[in-house]
Amino acid sequence: MDFDILLRNCTVISMDKDRRILREATIGIKGDTIAYVGKDRDEFQGLKVIDGKGKVVLPGFIDSHAHAGHGLLKTLGEGIIEDGLLDLYEYIYYQCTTPEFWFAEAQLSGIEKIRFGVTTGVSYLGSDPRYDDLVYAQAHVEGMKEVGIRDILGIGTPYPPFPKTFRDWDGFKIRDQKIKSFEDSFTATYNAVKKFNNTNDGLTFCYPTPSAIGNLKELTIDQLKAQSKAMRDVAEEFGTPIHSHSFGGDIKFAYEHLDILGPKVFTAHVTGISEEEIKIIADTGTNVCSGPYTTAYIHARCPVVELLEAGANVTFCTDASAPNRTYDLLEKIRIGMLLHRSYFHNPSLITAGKALEMVTIDAAKAIGLDTIIGSIEVGKKADVICVNMQKPHLYPVWQEPVRMVYQASGHDVDTVIVSGKVLMEDNQIAYIDESKVLENAQKEAMTMLKRAEAEKYIQMPKHFWGAVAYKEYLK
Repeated sequence: MDFDILLRNCTVISMDKDRRILREATIGIKGDTIAYVGKDRDEFQGLKVIDGKGKVVLPGFIDSHAHAGHGLLKTLGEGIIEDGLLDLYEYIYYQCTTPEFWFAEAQLSGIEKIRFGVTTGVSYLGSDPRYDDLVYAQAHVEGMKEVGIRDILGIGTPYPPFPKTFRDWDGFKIRDQKIKSFEDSFTATYNAVKKFNNTNDGLTFCYPTPSAIGNLKELTIDQLKAQSKAMRDVAEEFGTPIHSHSFGGDIKFAYEHLDILGPKVFTAHVTGISEEEIKIIADTGTNVCSGPYTTAYIHARCPVVELLEAGANVTFCTDASAPNRTYDLLEKIRIGMLLHRSYFHNPSLITAGKALEMVTIDAAKAIGLDTIIGSIEVGKKADVICVNMQKPHLYPVWQEPVRMVYQASGHDVDTVIVSGKVLMEDNQIAYIDESKVLENAQKEAMTMLKRAEAEKYIQMPKHFWGAVAYKEYLK
């Protein structure tokens, strides 16, 4: 039997319904699809053969919630600006960026994801979605397409107040300034999903992604109902899920007033919710994406354990790489486990197996793609990663899924295949010049800072060395 790619002599953590662990196994890939998983055979031939000795193979990790743009804002404002950080982000994204910025950031973040074994990721276009012109979304899509990962672009209604101001630039000269309304975001969402969803041979998706599902006091109940209907109508017409953020009180409000919760909704953070809201999430089948390394979690806990015990589907996510994070999902699941074990003073909570499910098959279910990704099974897309076990911190080799969760990191991923295409092998990025991506990212980030007159936000904070806490902030 002939295959395009043969991955031989590896240990496979399948994440299939039986959660099989196959040792000395072979994976055969034809085109973009897994065609065989099992014992090797002498008659197998591959156009490309990868020796998997000493490696554990898993389905590619799935980051169910993140923000495009953040890759070029890492640590911006550290110790200098606090409450106004998101306002600064909106100002930069809406009024100080160009298509070149979004393209460079997509490539940078895309390569970071590859290196951490993330083969599918959600990308809000900004902290709040930039919706004035699809040229910015197009630049992001093109950047991710060149890198080669599976990307879900998020466009929807941003947080109020409205109207929103946007600027287009030629270099350092403002070319145009636009004012867009609340209702304009509905049209933009429809056009974006129509244009981008399920394109690039199934590597690009686009979902309606409002900034919030819940109670926004700046909007009337009629406006909130109109937003929910607009997002729901787009999702129903194009067969997509809906993604968003929600916090304490939002779930109950949405359940009582907005007719939007359900198994085709996955919403991020979900911190500070009540016992009643936990039940609503479980009863409606709404999916939850918990970012354990986020400011939102610091302010209030997402009750992951209680949600799981109630039967809800919950994932761990990164929330992107700004202000202080990376796309390493293995790091995030460890942090998530530790936080909940510490809260309940119970070291047995959130098993390592459940944690691994939360960034593979459970995450695939949350984003509505579990029929094609999330596990290593015949007929699914060939999104697989290899973790190199030949390292001191991963020995002795036994209970490989446990080793992945407790000791491995994203830096141990050395081979990444997405849709049957090898994007990284033996730690070498294929098909794209990584050094040029880094150079371009640096150039676009510095250009953005100059355009935004925000250079002060990359200065070292006054109370950096020796202080217990930052004491002074720019407002």
